[in-house]
Amino acid sequence: MGQGRSEDRLCDPRRHKDSGRFSFPDFYQREKPRLMRFFARQLGNQADADELAQESFARFVKVAPVHALASPQAYLTRIATNLLRDFVSRGATLLAQKSTPLDDTYTLVAQIDTHRALASREELAHWQSILQQLSPETLDIFVANRIADKSYREIAQERNVPLWTVQEHMKKALRLLAAHRETDSD
Repeated sequence: MGQGRSEDRLCDPRRHKDSGRFSFPDFYQREKPRLMRFFARQLGNQADADELAQESFARFVKVAPVHALASPQAYLTRIATNLLRDFVSRGATLLAQKSTPLDDTYTLVAQIDTHRALASREELAHWQSILQQLSPETLDIFVANRIADKSYREIAQERNVPLWTVQEHMKKALRLLAAHRETDSD
């Protein structure tokens, strides 16, 4: 947040220009626009930015031992950062509190579509019959790769066969599936 003007960095913002004492009104006039820009940029809402800026100054006045602060601007910045963090997490909590859970009486899953279920069973049977055309070894390798998610190298090591053998079996299986996919789409 260190976005203070360069003249603010050069002079001590705790001290009033004439008396050498801290002047909250001067400090407020200098820092409020900076806080407003910070909050507005983070929240995208001018009303919330104004509210958080006011709250930052209220907390600053309430707890800040002004005479002991080396940099009131940095202290105010820390307060603003913490307020923003709290505001965002509180907003997420409020949203969770306001959202209503689904009632137990509502059905989360749509009624079973018998047509869709039948079509799915038929499609599964169709692809199983196609896969049964493969040799048992090719089918085992295909299942190990596509279902068990094993790499070609893992399959080759498990079966103690060369990598190219696994690759050839996979080519056969994929060619068969591609041929049937093309005929099914026609």
